[in-house]
Amino acid sequence: MKGLKSTRQAPAASPNEMLRIAGAAAPQQPSAIARTNGAEKSAMLSVRLTEATLDALADYALQQGTTQRRVIAEALAFRGIEVAGRDLEDRPPPRRRGSNRS
Repeated sequence: MKGLKSTRQAPAASPNEMLRIAGAAAPQQPSAIARTNGAEKSAMLSVRLTEATLDALADYALQQGTTQRRVIAEALAFRGIEVAGRDLEDRPPPRRRGSNRS
C-alpha cells in the first residue's frame, strides 16, 4: 500500500517556530501580531429609557438601515465625544424593537 500518507500528526510547532516559518514563507508580509492599549476592548453600558424612546430609536435605525448601537455612537460622535471606529461600524440588524416586529 504505497503512496498512503500517515495519519499521525506531527507535534505542534511552538509560537516562535510558527513565526519563523511564516517569516521565511512570506518575508514581505507585515507581522500579524496586533498591539492594542485596551481601547478596542468591548464593554457594556446599560441605560434605562422609556419604551416610547426605545421604540423611536428602533424605528429610526430600521428606517436608516442600521443598528440602534450605531445610531447612538453617531450621536455621541456628533456631540464631540471621541468614538472608536469599531463602534461606528454596522453590525447585524436589530432583532427586537421597531415597526417590523414579527
